[in-house]
Amino acid sequence: MSNIDHCLERLALLDRADRLLNEVRVYGQHGPIRETLAQHRLLLGEARRHLDSARSVGRPG
Repeated sequence: MSNIDHCLERLALLDRADRLLNEVRVYGQHGPIRETLAQHRLLLGEARRHLDSARSVGRPG
């Protein structure tokens, strides 16, 4: 994979993480607090996975 491909893949992963984090901010004020917090945890966990994947793109091994 070329450096450009690594950069594009990293940007796509960061974009997904950013989109999820924006959902937490925009849609987090509806419904019971317990359900809202559970949804936030799911979204943040998924965002964290995208950030970790972006961090590892292009690294050897």
